[in-house]
Amino acid sequence: MKTLCFFLFAVSPFAVADSTDAPGLAALKFNQWYIAQLNQDKAPVLNPDIMNDYVASETIAAIKEMYSGDSNEKDMPDTDMFIKAQDWNEDWDQITVLHSDFDAICTNVYIAFGKKQDHVVADCLVQEKGKWKVRSATLIK
Repeated sequence: MKTLCFFLFAVSPFAVADSTDAPGLAALKFNQWYIAQLNQDKAPVLNPDIMNDYVASETIAAIKEMYSGDSNEKDMPDTDMFIKAQDWNEDWDQITVLHSDFDAICTNVYIAFGKKQDHVVADCLVQEKGKWKVRSATLIK
């Protein structure tokens, strides 16, 4: 019994650490994939179905709605909705998770791009069917 209690006590911090790192890891994987797509001259937002592993279904539905029909009749974004920039630097494939915080709506993961980390976004992640997925992004600096 003592061994079991010690084992559960010893393992529990690791279980907590793994679950709290999950949104950060999901955001990191998404941004690595997303920048790789952009570097290959692919625009994931123009083919939102390829984002199913990374992006929340309600966001994918909103992207499909935004890009359906005549763009002259719609208010289109000036910047990419996930990197929050019109263009990206060559070193933006160096992506760093700075920190995260939790609120009632989502887990915000702060992502820095490039060696200088001078472009930062906050990815809002939610759980969907047991996976952390990006709902939206906000430019921080």
